[in-house]
Amino acid sequence: MSYDVVCSYICHIVQRMAKSHPHLVSMVQDVKMLLPKLHMHAHQEMCQVVYAFCYARGFGLTHGEGVETPWAELNIAGLSTREMTAGARHDALNSLFSYWNWRKTVNMGRSLT
Repeated sequence: MSYDVVCSYICHIVQRMAKSHPHLVSMVQDVKMLLPKLHMHAHQEMCQVVYAFCYARGFGLTHGEGVETPWAELNIAGLSTREMTAGARHDALNSLFSYWNWRKTVNMGRSLT
């Protein structure tokens, strides 16, 4: 999991999950949590080393910022959805997210070849 404040979030996550979702604790303990590369320089040097993608086994050259990439495009949706009813907004955003995912799937072949 990539999260921009993972170093402070991870400290008590197991205790929090034990209180609210005890059946998920073992799964949470197995999740590898790392800092996205662009957010890394806002952290202390120790966090940069411990939570770096480049030192984590099995992550290759992942940057962890993939979740940030659609924001510029998706923020524009706010202009057209802010006046909609809750149901219409939900449907419009769901359609937009589905399109975004479809486009990623269609273009995935280019990055894998």
